[in-house]
Amino acid sequence: MKIPVILNSEKQILDAKPDESLLHVLRRLGLLSVKEGCTKGICGSCTVLLDDRPVPSCIIPVATIKNASIETLEFFMLTKEGEDIQDGFRQAGVNMCGFCNTARIFQTYALLKKVYRPTMEQLDELADGIKCACCDRKTFINGVIYATANKHEREGRKNGVI
Repeated sequence: MKIPVILNSEKQILDAKPDESLLHVLRRLGLLSVKEGCTKGICGSCTVLLDDRPVPSCIIPVATIKNASIETLEFFMLTKEGEDIQDGFRQAGVNMCGFCNTARIFQTYALLKKVYRPTMEQLDELADGIKCACCDRKTFINGVIYATANKHEREGRKNGVI
């Protein structure tokens, strides 16, 4: 089956069986930030942005994503939002194992897109939603706080507001 999509800002035609998971198609294309973990949509290691929302690609049949926009971590990390998060995590000393990167980064992106300044309750909820234990909770939350500050600083300069 031929499925037209926008993958990392480029129009592409995916050639796959209708019930094949988006995870397996992306891995076959060499997009290795998308990892295979639980295959049940729980662990987050296969997270991608689908129409700008984080989703587990392991439970998405490619037949359901016709004309959708898909963004993988390889591409996202080149964006200004990706840089804000990456720099925030670095400032806080967040070290990730490689399997949870997509979940931590894309869930942080979704939160910062939704709220201007996350509350401690929202930060706790975000940390609770990540199943990997490679990074301690306090360090991760601090990384999100730094990422928020980085975003505000960048947008403030952009809009002439400090």
